[in-house]
Amino acid sequence: MDPLREALRTHWGYSEFRPRQEEVVRAILGGRDVAVVMPTGGGKSLCYQLPAVVSGKTAVVVSPLIALMEDQVAQLGQMGIPAAAIHSNSDWPTQLAAWREADAGRLRLLYVSPERLALDSAAERLRRIPLGFFAIDEAHCISEWGHEFRPDYRRLGQLRDWFPEVPIAAFTASATRHVRGDIVDALGLDDPLKVVRSFHRSNLQYLVRNVDEPAKKKSKRLTRLQATLLATLRDLEGESVIVYASKTAEVDTLGEWLTSKGIPSCMYHGKMDSATRQQNQERWMADEARVMVGTLAFGLGINKPGVRAVVHMALPKSVEQYYQEAGRAGRDGELAKCYLLWRKRDVALLVHFINEIQDPAERERGWQRYHTIKRFVEGHQCRHRFLCEYFGETPKWETCGACDVCLGLSEAVEEAIVEVAEATVKPVRAAKPRTAAVADLDQDLLTKLRNWRTRTAREKNLPAYVICHDQALTELCRRRPASLAELLEVPGIGLKKAEKYGAELLALVN
Repeated sequence: MDPLREALRTHWGYSEFRPRQEEVVRAILGGRDVAVVMPTGGGKSLCYQLPAVVSGKTAVVVSPLIALMEDQVAQLGQMGIPAAAIHSNSDWPTQLAAWREADAGRLRLLYVSPERLALDSAAERLRRIPLGFFAIDEAHCISEWGHEFRPDYRRLGQLRDWFPEVPIAAFTASATRHVRGDIVDALGLDDPLKVVRSFHRSNLQYLVRNVDEPAKKKSKRLTRLQATLLATLRDLEGESVIVYASKTAEVDTLGEWLTSKGIPSCMYHGKMDSATRQQNQERWMADEARVMVGTLAFGLGINKPGVRAVVHMALPKSVEQYYQEAGRAGRDGELAKCYLLWRKRDVALLVHFINEIQDPAERERGWQRYHTIKRFVEGHQCRHRFLCEYFGETPKWETCGACDVCLGLSEAVEEAIVEVAEATVKPVRAAKPRTAAVADLDQDLLTKLRNWRTRTAREKNLPAYVICHDQALTELCRRRPASLAELLEVPGIGLKKAEKYGAELLALVN
């Protein structure tokens, strides 16, 4: 068997690559620089994890978020791939142990924050490691034109000076042509393979709605924002949803309010203690709570394929930010909805923050982002086409049939608002059956599998999705494998997971 497909089957439990993945993996293994733009859910992480496994050397992965690093290290551990992370929250014994494992060549992936690589000792440390390549995740952070620019990322260009023969692979989900060029230049990539997947997420519905109060308000019990949110969530009862609020105080208030309206929710923001955040994240990942109300950082690196909707409760600061966050819906390729609920006060708030920026160049970039997101929400152009053109892609179609503009949904949304405003005291309807195929499954077995996953995750102090993804549980119900060989045919169940959990899963299924 081809070593790449053998590793893909053994560790990830898949028999085929997603579009362009194999091309990227083979380029990295061939020693070539690469610059990759793939949408959220497109499989970017596998593009650098797989060549690290096959090469037998160590890939150093630069990542901006501690939670994302720890999440991926945990997932790799469950797949039998040795990995470690070094960041500001790591104590010295943990860091020292990770460096020693890397020095000995026992790690396939070493995750480090850009701040760690900015230290004077970084080059000396890296020279002791049998380096395979560098992977720069969230590479748009290196560009001053990117929406999440981080100065420490800009210093990553020194990696090429330190290790001119070591390939560098850059990955991002959202970068305009300008930003993509800046990434290549800043990292000193040498004739890189450039892979840009389409920005058109055809399974997503983009639904933008201004929720300012009308001149003559029909209901005094709810604001239009509240009514629209309730209409949205009740239409999606039983489904997994992310609701984004812009401030931590709003997250707490909104979560409590939703629960009081019969929609149980959990919350996630930076001012919570880490144990509570982790517990709430696990509850949502295990479908114990269907609605997660969080600040904008929630969801980075979270691999939950079956999110059926993402709701923004305020205007994002940039098109890139919106595209990236909305893209956390529908990673399984099934229909999902992306709601953007905004008010004129959001526009005023963005103006206020831009005026507070001291650096003239950064302030000018802030104004450009402001005008673009304002055109997006106020305009009457197809939302999908707007996003594609913004990122430098010219679609062959004029209308998508999957946004509020092309579907002409304004009147329907107004009716939903009125209906909910008049029915806020009514009890919540019974949950709808979940994507028709799931409704046809043995629900008792699916519940047993989810309970097993939750129990196992708690025993191992890991997020539930690290043990097994929703799709894998669904396929277990559909296929009902009777042997280890049949279990290995289930997508998402690789050899290592089968070795760890095969006996338990087969006993549950049979």
